[in-house]
Amino acid sequence: MTGSNAAATITGSLAGRGILVVRGDPMRKRTLLRHAVAATFLLLFVVSAPALAGKDKTFLDSDAAKEADEPQKFLPDYGKLVEGKDADWVFFPNGSLKEKKKVVLNAFQSNAAETHAVDARHAAEYAPDFLKKWLTKQGFEVVDSGGDMVIDGNVFNAWEPSGGARFWGGWMANPGCGIEVVLKDGKGDILGFVRHKSRGSTIKDAVENGLEEVAKAIAKGK
Repeated sequence: MTGSNAAATITGSLAGRGILVVRGDPMRKRTLLRHAVAATFLLLFVVSAPALAGKDKTFLDSDAAKEADEPQKFLPDYGKLVEGKDADWVFFPNGSLKEKKKVVLNAFQSNAAETHAVDARHAAEYAPDFLKKWLTKQGFEVVDSGGDMVIDGNVFNAWEPSGGARFWGGWMANPGCGIEVVLKDGKGDILGFVRHKSRGSTIKDAVENGLEEVAKAIAKGK
């Protein structure tokens, strides 16, 4: 068997088994090989991308969940919180709550660690009025009773900056506040919940800044 006949026989055998056989000059072979490799990587990306994109980061996977002086005892299930668009962490199983036009706001409580308890109690006192203001701007009506949605709130932390933060200055030198809200319908069923931390020029300002974001999250449901 001549060399050309042998090559033809081997080529035909490989092609019959579904193996890519490239004929022609070496340059063309290298070009086709590069294209084949690129196509393979593209296919792998297309297959894996939806799975990667669909995996939201949860609160319990975050550094925020590791703060020893920030209790996690108010919300029904901290494992359901995912990163929000406006507020830090949210859970809205049915999306936007914009259709819940009338809202009842209950007094906020506080469960901050002892070292932050006094500031947290003051923050809790400020919270309902600020939440009412920002919910109204989002198109909700705050009522005393008979609402489509009831909101309970909690301040889990409130703080003045430490001496070191004051020394270095910047945004981290500002007071801050950590707020949680639980949203229920008139029957007491959970509609969603939010956990968010914010800063401001004072603790009172931090409370308002935080509740502005919380109100946006409630309206958008994300």
